[in-house]
Amino acid sequence: MGLLSISDSSVIYVDTSVVIYTIEQVPGYHTLLEPLWVKFEADTISLLSSELILLEALVLPLRRANATLTSTYE
Repeated sequence: MGLLSISDSSVIYVDTSVVIYTIEQVPGYHTLLEPLWVKFEADTISLLSSELILLEALVLPLRRANATLTSTYE
């Protein structure tokens, strides 16, 4: 997998998969997305998303009755 290069002052749309890969620490993707979250926490980039992310991310944890993962997403 490549490297994620993000310019300061960028505005980036984050989709559900980015959140799932990060929260569930999916191998390869979790490491790839690290620069995104570092820059966001440092307030050098802005992130946009849909309010539907939570609903989409909760589908499998709720279906599998995974209370821990459901709580993490919430």
